[in-house]
Amino acid sequence: MNRYTDEMKLYLFDIAHGNLSEENVLKGFIQHYVLQGEAVDKVVDDIVYHTNYGQQGVIIAKENIIKALNNIIHN
Repeated sequence: MNRYTDEMKLYLFDIAHGNLSEENVLKGFIQHYVLQGEAVDKVVDDIVYHTNYGQQGVIIAKENIIKALNNIIHN
């Protein structure tokens, strides 16, 4: 099965560009990564190896995921 569907590609674009609400960051992360047995590092790998969003895209995506997860834990 190909993990890199159009929906996942759109998720990677949006998370790397900071276009998602915190709720949608978590929903996409759970759908495309957690349920596939993956973690935050796989998002980084996917951005690096399957997009051209660069280091800034990686930083934005990782910050958004970690922020959303921390907010769920603390609220």
